[in-house]
Amino acid sequence: MKKLIAGCCLLLVVLTTKAQFIQGIGVFGSGTSSRHDYSNKNARDTINWLPQIPESHRSTERQSWGAGVVFEMFNFSGFRLQSELEYINKGALERNELVNIYTNERRKGTNKYKYVAFNNFAKFRLESFNFTSSLLIGARLEYMLGSSTPAYSSVSGSFKKLWVSPDVGIGFEPYSYGKFKIFTELHYNPDVRRQYNKDNVVASNRTWELRVGIMWRKKKLNDLDCNAPRYHDPY
Repeated sequence: MKKLIAGCCLLLVVLTTKAQFIQGIGVFGSGTSSRHDYSNKNARDTINWLPQIPESHRSTERQSWGAGVVFEMFNFSGFRLQSELEYINKGALERNELVNIYTNERRKGTNKYKYVAFNNFAKFRLESFNFTSSLLIGARLEYMLGSSTPAYSSVSGSFKKLWVSPDVGIGFEPYSYGKFKIFTELHYNPDVRRQYNKDNVVASNRTWELRVGIMWRKKKLNDLDCNAPRYHDPY
């Protein structure tokens, strides 16, 4: 795993040395909101009608944060490649975990996960004179640095260390003069595969992420290329 992370870092270093590829470098901070979905498909006890553990449910949102470095590459008309190295927190708040099926004892707990992620997006940009909007479609390669799983630990403690998941985002960048640009992005990051899938019990994660950052770009103004002919006074 360390070799994989080192390889991703090396790739970004190589790309940054190629000036013709790099169009922008930036940093961002983010607020995150995550939850877990559990589904238990085991047959219920029809004699005593006792519930199954874990119960099928959707957890409460857990708010946290993330931060990262972003690289914008290539400069095709309306398209760029965006690569990132990010630290991000995920998890879920469990307010009603069933502990004892006979006494109906319940408790609260918060499951927390820390990840380092290598994210890559195809970035489709629509530029205007007042702002630039963008659509980002890509995936995250995440490695779990650590976790705390007091709730439903038999399931939540078995989430994958190395994980790939899709990510879709929208971005907004207001007009600004100069090479430094403020940007915001909203990302939707669901699990299309299951973090846990065993004994008819499945669990998955979903995360929303709202980012605010600053980007340095080579071009000034709004990155618009004006090809209109110029008038030269003949006198």
